[in-house]
Amino acid sequence: MASIPPSWKIYIPLLSVLVLILTVMGDYYLPSPDPAESPSDHTHSHDANSDTSDPLDKAFGRAPDPGAVPVDPEREHRMAVFHYNEGNKFLTKGDWKEAVQNYKMALHHDQSLSNAYINMSSAYLRGKQYEEAKKTLDTLKTRAPDHPHLYYNLACYYSLTRQEAASLKALQQSIRLGYLNPGELHTDPDLENLRQTPAFQQWAETL
Repeated sequence: MASIPPSWKIYIPLLSVLVLILTVMGDYYLPSPDPAESPSDHTHSHDANSDTSDPLDKAFGRAPDPGAVPVDPEREHRMAVFHYNEGNKFLTKGDWKEAVQNYKMALHHDQSLSNAYINMSSAYLRGKQYEEAKKTLDTLKTRAPDHPHLYYNLACYYSLTRQEAASLKALQQSIRLGYLNPGELHTDPDLENLRQTPAFQQWAETL
């Protein structure tokens, strides 16, 4: 092993101090780890890969701002019609929950889509969610108070909840406003309780 020249030995303590200073400064200036980059096994309910994310988040990537002004009204209407048709497919299959979610998305895009309220109330009635059905119909009443299907579905709601007098009144109103399928009055299972009343039977004879 080569020996250190005697003239260098006086610099060894200085070099040791310099190395120590550089080591301390290096540790001080190293960047701290970013907490956002730390691995985590916790999944939030709105993560893209979470099975519990909200249907609206799945549809639009994130929860929409309810106060946002539509950028393109025509596109908004097309999206509303798309979700309305999807809701109809699920309702036909008997999946009332998925139907409701699609009708809600339709109304998020276009609150003037009256038939979405009608069919959403039908989905709620099928799921025996009577109060939700009533709330939906009450909302539609403030927007389209002369919609004949509004009163027909109200008649179904009142019949299912054993309010036969209110059911008959709503049914009569739907006919006055132009409900076009009066034969359904005698076959719709939602109106079964109403059909058992003498008041309905007497009125039906006049149709």
